[in-house]
Amino acid sequence: MIVKLVNDTKYIMVWCIWNFFWTFNIAGAAVSEHIKLDHFGYRVSDSKIVIFTADPGTVVYIRDGLDTVVYTIPSDGGSITSKGNDGQPSGDDVWWVDLSSFVQQGTYHLFSPALPGKSYEFEVRDDVYNQVVLTALKTFYYQRCNTAKEVAYAGNWADANACHMTDVAVTAAPGTPDYGTLDLSGGWHDAGDYNKYVWSAVSNAVLYLLRAYEDNPGIFKDGDLAIPESGNNVPDILDEVKWELDWLLKMQLPSGAVVHDLHVLGYASNSPPSADSNSRYYDYNDLPNVESGSVFAGCCALGSRVFGQAGLTTYAATLKSAALTTWSWLQTQGDSEDKVWAAAELFRLDETLDSARNYVDNFYPDSWTGRFFNVGSYDTQAAIVYVQASGATAGVVTNMQTNINEQVNYIFNSNDLYRNGMPSWSYHWGSNAMRAFYGIFLLKAAQLGLTGSHSSNECVRQAQNFLHFFHGQNTMNMVYLTNMAAVGGEHSSFQFYHAWFGDSQNTFSGNWFIGKPAAVVEPAYPYFSGSDNLGISDDNYSTLGPAPGFVPGGPNSAYSGTAIPPLNATYYNKYYRDWCENDDLAQVKSWEITENSISYQGPYVCLGSYFMVPAPAVPTLSRFSFVILLLCLTIVITKKR
Repeated sequence: MIVKLVNDTKYIMVWCIWNFFWTFNIAGAAVSEHIKLDHFGYRVSDSKIVIFTADPGTVVYIRDGLDTVVYTIPSDGGSITSKGNDGQPSGDDVWWVDLSSFVQQGTYHLFSPALPGKSYEFEVRDDVYNQVVLTALKTFYYQRCNTAKEVAYAGNWADANACHMTDVAVTAAPGTPDYGTLDLSGGWHDAGDYNKYVWSAVSNAVLYLLRAYEDNPGIFKDGDLAIPESGNNVPDILDEVKWELDWLLKMQLPSGAVVHDLHVLGYASNSPPSADSNSRYYDYNDLPNVESGSVFAGCCALGSRVFGQAGLTTYAATLKSAALTTWSWLQTQGDSEDKVWAAAELFRLDETLDSARNYVDNFYPDSWTGRFFNVGSYDTQAAIVYVQASGATAGVVTNMQTNINEQVNYIFNSNDLYRNGMPSWSYHWGSNAMRAFYGIFLLKAAQLGLTGSHSSNECVRQAQNFLHFFHGQNTMNMVYLTNMAAVGGEHSSFQFYHAWFGDSQNTFSGNWFIGKPAAVVEPAYPYFSGSDNLGISDDNYSTLGPAPGFVPGGPNSAYSGTAIPPLNATYYNKYYRDWCENDDLAQVKSWEITENSISYQGPYVCLGSYFMVPAPAVPTLSRFSFVILLLCLTIVITKKR
């Protein structure tokens, strides 16, 4: 298994090696889809509770790669417990197999003679999530606009030419106010399409990436991602955020208003991005408004604080000035949850800014008494930021703290037998973002000491259960990340809606990226067999598969397409399918299930970052030590002769 991947070329090499050993060492026993665990694994001291959806019997074995039994549950420790039926979230009968007492580092699988069958492999290792999260973070590089994705950085998923270079001179959409020709190059493609917006997807990405960096010092380093900026003595995660913030600065008009979007007429595209020649305009969907202004001001204020703490003071000053200019413009606009978050970020950045504090204090009547804190809403984010400001109004802070405590209890009360449940209203388009939001909220609550009737340790464990959901602890047994076999992520996604890596109507995309590569061993693929009611098959194979690490949207019980499955899935967590068919005429609407978004990616990276560990320093030898080592080796060789 892999400890460190430094670029995507090595990713391919390791991918092939891993599959060779997987095929010849452990493929003998059948993998049971009734065993749902974190396919990457667990840290040594973690709680390790695996979900079985068929009776495991009275004994479960932990076996190594040679099928040697190294631990027996329950005789060596742990337990097997029947938990009954999960009800609406999955409809599954559930058993918990607790192997928390097993702490031996290595690579293993579970085997149940009663099924009979084994689990996918998992590792026990403290840095088991490091490369997984960094792989997910690297996807922001693939989302970059107006730059070539070179082989040196993108490996086999390269696009040698810069895309959408007309963005350097963009004009207004027909029938909209004309601000002249603008250079709006840079930034990230928003989702599966190539459009760029200043809305909550941007703030979800920027906010959560910066929170990951700020809350987990020492985790992210320069050189993590093998991107063009690697080697500049700035952590790569900040370089990636700066790519987006630099674009945001271009979207600001002299008045402080912020251009809302850069958009093709409709959602036309081509694969790869450099082949897309569709005309693009600014403000095609919406004019500068309170949303675009608030997202801009909030992101720049937060960016100013974090980049300043990182020592990039000149850039921090630029961001602060831009945020204040737009905040002045926002005073003449309406109210919104995005705006109160921007106010909180500005006040935490500069506690002399009375207009920002007053806006937060008076946003809700009764000083924020009795507010329900939806973890995906920006009034909730405003509260999390504001309670950390030393000069915040005490009465408002007290009420916000009460609301945070109550939301913690609400999250625990919404749990299910998979140990990562959400309330029913959370299973909408992009539900995977909600799953990450719940986990991050619990981690922040633990950090703030606002954990309701639960302990900080309980909040952290439950947050990790939300991470386990992404990694396979779910009814679909899905790793909700693309093409992750090389880092231990079996049963990952090979088909997601994406204009570059998942356009089913594009031959280039289909041949190269849609479907499982032949070299990947995946016994359950395709995850839906046969053809659906529309005659569509998921049995697709490609040369490379999609670039690794993208987070698809997730189960969506409000799916409005006509494809069965996921239509008529009945249970919330089963409204998912690994496919990317995008034939509008058939009303497939796969994008409602599998399309990626930077607004899912940022929260996943943030959630995972809390469970990473600092990479060990690479030991170096002094000249004296090197001489001594060389002398010892010479003696050994001489004696052998």
